Amino acid sequence: MKRKLGFFIILSTLINCSPDSDLAEILGPAITIKLTFPENLSECTEGTSISETESELTFLWEENDRVETYRMTLTDLNSSNVQVLESDVPELKVILNRATPYSWNVSSSSNPNKIRSETWFFYNEGPGLETFVPFPATAVSPASGSSISVTSTTVNLRWSAEDLDNDIVGYDLYFGENNNPELFESDLESDQYSGIPVSAGKTYYWKIVTKDSLGQESTSSVFSFTVG
Repeated sequence: MKRKLGFFIILSTLINCSPDSDLAEILGPAITIKLTFPENLSECTEGTSISETESELTFLWEENDRVETYRMTLTDLNSSNVQVLESDVPELKVILNRATPYSWNVSSSSNPNKIRSETWFFYNEGPGLETFVPFPATAVSPASGSSISVTSTTVNLRWSAEDLDNDIVGYDLYFGENNNPELFESDLESDQYSGIPVSAGKTYYWKIVTKDSLGQESTSSVFSFTVG
């Protein structure tokens, strides 16, 4: 059986989950550009095949009347290769590697920090694709970059991960005060871990390794939060 492994990073808004009550609300830049295609967290099968290794795909987003030139940032998640492309209209045709995961977002070339989209993720279909590596976990609570109450003495970590094969079997939790945290607990069956001691005035870092039934793994980005 021929397997092509995809590696996805998910940074999505989780519905019906709210952060711990002691989290301070963090306000970010307004999201003012709406992406439409390829859809977030999807396996894209609609590109035009060029060869066994490449296909052409048209990226689409909604027009924004405050933008003269759009800037699309496209990342090959296998190689970490980043392309920055520009367009005067709300679409772009791009040649992609097949059987490859990507992330993409769109911003204003003149004001990329304030006029921008979310970052979406998709897998560009390839021949012989049969199994998927789990999507890397995303932080649910505390939200990455947030601050929890200065009176907190413990923290409850919650995360979310998905797999197109629906065969996640466990997680390894890395946690500590270093931005490259060490292994804290392995082979967790639940997507949360409660009662970790913390101290006021400190910043903590954590990440999750998600495992599936075939022994495939994905590693999340490193999340952080501050106490107080």
